[in-house]
Amino acid sequence: MRRAAACIAALITLSPLAAAASEGGWVQVAISHPHAPRIVTAEARALFADVNATRMRHGLSPLVADERLSDLALAVARQMADRRYFGHTDPSGVTFADRLRAAGYQYRFAAENMALDCDEAHANAAFLQSPGHYENIVDPQPHKLGIAVLAAGDGEVFYVEEFSD
Repeated sequence: MRRAAACIAALITLSPLAAAASEGGWVQVAISHPHAPRIVTAEARALFADVNATRMRHGLSPLVADERLSDLALAVARQMADRRYFGHTDPSGVTFADRLRAAGYQYRFAAENMALDCDEAHANAAFLQSPGHYENIVDPQPHKLGIAVLAAGDGEVFYVEEFSD
């Protein structure tokens, strides 16, 4: 019998005025069948295509892949898998804005979507059904996108989308 995975989703949007007020916390997660974290490239490509398909349906330009944002997304996905938490702020208090600053990333607009789900189709559906996540996907401000998909257990996969102008 296949175990159903529950989706946990979180989002954050940073603009010069919203950075401090919108950063969320974290939750501890139990990974029932853990394995060494592994990158799931095919799901990352599919999620990237789904984001751009949604944008195109709304008459928006597709986002361009950004390696620095993808590296940032992978770093946070790895950290969440290794430390078994989920959230934009890590258990030590490091925030999305802190991670961008530490990476030397300059932005006027940045946003982050996260999900912990069983597969790309469910994660994308969760993003599209959540008003805040959906707003990040169809916001006209970002031009770049970085995505990481990291499996930490059987059916327990971290999805991270990083948007920037």
